[in-house]
Amino acid sequence: MTMEKMNNLKYDALDLMVVEALGKFGPRNIYKIAKYMGLSESTIRYRINTLRSLKLLYLLTNIYHTNIGLKKGVVFLEINPRYSSRIYDFLACNDYWLFIRKTHSQNEGCWALYTIPVAHTTKLKDFLDEMKSLDLVWNYRLYWSTCFHRVNTTTTWFDLSNERWDFRWEELPCDVEKAGIELPFTLKDPKNFPILCDEIDLFILKELEKDATVSFAEIAKKLGMTTQNICYHYKQHIIRNSLIEDFQIAFVKFDPEISVTPIFVIEIPKYEYLAKMANALRDKPFVEILGKILNKNMLLLIAYLPIYEFFNMLDTFNRMAELGYIKRYRYYLRSFMEKGIRQTIPYRNFKDGTWVYDHELYISRLHEAFKDVSKKLRDDS
Repeated sequence: MTMEKMNNLKYDALDLMVVEALGKFGPRNIYKIAKYMGLSESTIRYRINTLRSLKLLYLLTNIYHTNIGLKKGVVFLEINPRYSSRIYDFLACNDYWLFIRKTHSQNEGCWALYTIPVAHTTKLKDFLDEMKSLDLVWNYRLYWSTCFHRVNTTTTWFDLSNERWDFRWEELPCDVEKAGIELPFTLKDPKNFPILCDEIDLFILKELEKDATVSFAEIAKKLGMTTQNICYHYKQHIIRNSLIEDFQIAFVKFDPEISVTPIFVIEIPKYEYLAKMANALRDKPFVEILGKILNKNMLLLIAYLPIYEFFNMLDTFNRMAELGYIKRYRYYLRSFMEKGIRQTIPYRNFKDGTWVYDHELYISRLHEAFKDVSKKLRDDS
């Protein structure tokens, strides 16, 4: 059975190797990719452009929020189904959201990702408590996380000759046992959250978030600046101050119609096992994102895999619990029927070298949205 028949996706082994090289060298280094693969630049660009046109490939940028003074908050909510259709609006009343999407669990659910100025982190809990007091949500879990480590696609667990994925679950416990205990910087608890950026840096980062291949000339035109000035900020500020984690090579490997996207929160007995597990997962095709819950031996794992492999994944995690690598875990399934919403960093809220966080405004917006929805529900009843 060919991969295309198995997954109903139109890519081949060479496409996959190009995607792997994008993760290795980044989408702004086509020359290096071509040299590495022994192909022409035009061939590489054609493959990339075709995959992007088919909406199988997205080239984005992950910001290292720690170095711009923002702390990542991951929220899982049990929402009141009465307000399910407007839950995105309520959560987005706070300017500092990055991503919101419905989840399936025991109750109607949703998960949201926020990056909060470090001086105002307690106010996110206040915002969520206000949602709870209005009965918009019944309960929530808030985790403060490291920045996310994006796992770009590799050919690990892929049979190049037969062009199909080979999920070798039996190897995962052995890979964990053999893995090292040095975490990448993205998964280490930060010592502080410095602000190492200015307004121009944030505008550039915002544009790169949307498209990692955007030209400096395009950004310069939007800002009314010279390309040389943008290039200076990129090299001397963004790169030198590590404001970018990495480039996100988002690749739709599996047919979405027969796949699931679970989010796992995994509690691990000790730090050594956490590091080993994180390192073992960093090249696996079912992993999209890894994060570490701050000051705890807990991993956040966002996965994407065919549904028939999801149950094998659960069996494997249970086996790893038997071996002592995992203490317990819970998971939430991201909604297949309802797309999430995302936005870039709220760069307009950065003024005079600091982040402006208007808690009273966000609470006021929340109450206004609640009034609007309540009135509509009364009118419709």
